Amino acid sequence: MGSTWGRRAAAALTTAVAVPLLLAPSASAGYKVCAGGQLPGGRTTTVGVLADQVISIKVHNHDWRGLALTIRDVKWKKTLWKGVVAPGKDKKVRTDVFGEPPIGYKIAFDVTSNLSNNYTYAISSARCY
Repeated sequence: MGSTWGRRAAAALTTAVAVPLLLAPSASAGYKVCAGGQLPGGRTTTVGVLADQVISIKVHNHDWRGLALTIRDVKWKKTLWKGVVAPGKDKKVRTDVFGEPPIGYKIAFDVTSNLSNNYTYAISSARCY
């Protein structure tokens, strides 16, 4: 009797743990990096990508000083974010466009900080074309 109860309890526990994991969406489910690289200080870097309807943009400050930055969507003439990224930290923003993929994005990174070139970016989406 104890053996049957133990097996039932183990099966119920396994099911109780597995079902939420299968049904819960993953934060990075299927996101791929479409473009990425170095951001030079004191310059504007413009990047064009063909991607799905939603893109995620991540900038990382590898330097020990703050990074003054503006992220703009050039095609739609929209500022996505403007501010300072703390040393060793990331800034993540998302944007989307309604339409049939592939969608052409043109993102500009205006780096005001000119003391370092120790900054990187990555643009991710569910699909890159």
